[in-house]
Amino acid sequence: MAWLKYIFGFIVILALQLLCCEFINLWPILYIAIIPIMVILLPSSVSTYAIMLCGFAIGLLTDALSDGVLGLNAACCTLVGACKNMITRPMRKYEGLSDEGGAESVEWRSGKLIALLAICYLLFFVPYVLIDGAGAAGVWYLVARIALNVVVNVIIAFLLVRLWIKRFF
Repeated sequence: MAWLKYIFGFIVILALQLLCCEFINLWPILYIAIIPIMVILLPSSVSTYAIMLCGFAIGLLTDALSDGVLGLNAACCTLVGACKNMITRPMRKYEGLSDEGGAESVEWRSGKLIALLAICYLLFFVPYVLIDGAGAAGVWYLVARIALNVVVNVIIAFLLVRLWIKRFF
């Protein structure tokens, strides 16, 4: 029964991603990526291979249902899935050590969430932008595009996780 909420969340996030791909085109260099949130929200008890498989499936489904390079979202989400447990392990290790140091406060949890989202979106967008725009522009353009995409998507993902997804899951 617990997996039912993840399947429903998978469908909702996929629908949001497809809406963003098809109808929200703010700027040609800005890509709104909501699908890494599903990979990030999977429980830490799930094996890395299962997380990678989930990332590949949601990425390939997004690629198949929208315009773009087939397999690009799948490859990037698989990379996020491969590194997710490695990133969250140190964060979980120190979560309950200090009762007085602010581990229970909202600010500390928000800081950890922002750090997790920033690292995961950096893992998502570095290969995405390099594969998508390799040879088409200079290095500074690619760096600016990566930075812009990471900042905008971390803000969107943080708001989605705090306002909606955190209550759903």
